[in-house]
Formats: sequence, structure tokens, C-alpha cells
Amino acid sequence: MIPESLGKISEPALISFRFRHRGDWTLWTRMVNAHFISTVWYPIIDYANIEVVVVKWVDKGTNIHEYFTKLSKRGLIYEVDLVKKIINNTYLVGFIGPYRNTVRERLILNNIPYFKSSIHNGFQDWLILAPLNRADDFKESLKSIGKLMNFKIKSIANIKDIIQIISKNNNMIDYIKLALTGNEFKTLRRAWELGYFNISNRSTLSEVSMALNKDKSTVDRQIKESIRKIIYYIMSIM
Repeated sequence: MIPESLGKISEPALISFRFRHRGDWTLWTRMVNAHFISTVWYPIIDYANIEVVVVKWVDKGTNIHEYFTKLSKRGLIYEVDLVKKIINNTYLVGFIGPYRNTVRERLILNNIPYFKSSIHNGFQDWLILAPLNRADDFKESLKSIGKLMNFKIKSIANIKDIIQIISKNNNMIDYIKLALTGNEFKTLRRAWELGYFNISNRSTLSEVSMALNKDKSTVDRQIKESIRKIIYYIMSIM
């Protein structure tokens, strides 16, 4: 279902940009080898942001618990409520952080209802759907809190385009990109394309292996490991 607020936008636009904040917690991600994807966010206006992120933690110099403890001690976030390992080096983290002078504050002030973001190496990468007539004001509002890069605007023709954008940029896809290796994702996708998961008229493991030019045992292991990671994620958030 499309949020009611999106249906009321007469001239929607797809906006993408990269941002480096001058002082919030995302700037400190440049100190660690990790990728962060925002999955859930709720604002308490003028007070705080409640946020849940999926984190792929591959930093060997510190652990994720120490990292978020340091952020809290520095006042960059207010409270860490959850650090839960999903699978291997992938975690679900929930915390409360500042509201004022954040990108999310600017989104609310400019009546922008849909967005997604990822953070790595101190940079925030954003994809948002916004009223076209608010794009310039939103852009200017960001300049006072950090460095704005690669700000691009693309007009959206109709509601079908909006549905497609949202469906292709959901949290499950983000998680799969983080948790699965490149080979696992390639194998899983090829198995799906060949009908390996069909209830009837299934392709065999041998056929998938031949198409990928891999050993059958390798393909079997990669498919099972991919499914295991996806199930762990689903169960961890239920």
C-alpha cells in the first residue's frame, strides 16, 4: 500500500544525494569498517529520533558494542536500546539520537514522506521521494548542517513509478546486499531464474550448477547459506 501522503503529491520527484554531516553520529562511521542501513525511524518532534539500523560490521579494531558505547558517551546518540546479532557479522541496532539539525528534521520540515539511507565511511547516501516544488528549499536547508554532494533530481511520471521505486528499495533487499556474499547472491538469483524454487516443474540442482559452471556441492551450500541468512533476518525482526 502506498502511504496516503505520497498520493497527495501532485508533482513527485526522485532525489538522490550524498551528505556528510558536520557533527552527528554518522560522521564517526569514517573511523570503522562497517556499513549501516537505516531500516526503521520514528521522530519525536523537537526532541529525538528513534532509529533502527542494520549493520554489517567487519572492523577488526573494535567491536560493535564498544563503538556504540563510545557514541553514547560522546553524546552523539542518547541511548542504545538494542544490539542484536542476526547472522555472522550482521547486526540489528536500535538507538535514540538527536532530532534537531539532522537530515530527518529537514525532511519533516519540507513535508517529504518517503526516504531511505545508508551510511559508510562518514557519508550518508540518500534516496527520497519529494514534492518537486520543495526540492530547492530542502537542498538549501541541508547546507547549514553539512556538506552536500551529487544532488540529483528526477521527475516521476505516475504512481506506478512510485510503486516500482519503493518495491526496488525495500529493507529486505538492503539486508540481502549486506549479508550475502556476491557469489551467494549470484547463485540464489540464478537458481530463482531457472525455476529451482518452483513447486512444480522445478529445475534440478545439477541444471543450476551447469548454468553457473560450479560444483553441485558448492551451489547447494551457497543456496542453503543464503536462505539461512534470510530466514534469520526475518525471524529476528518478528
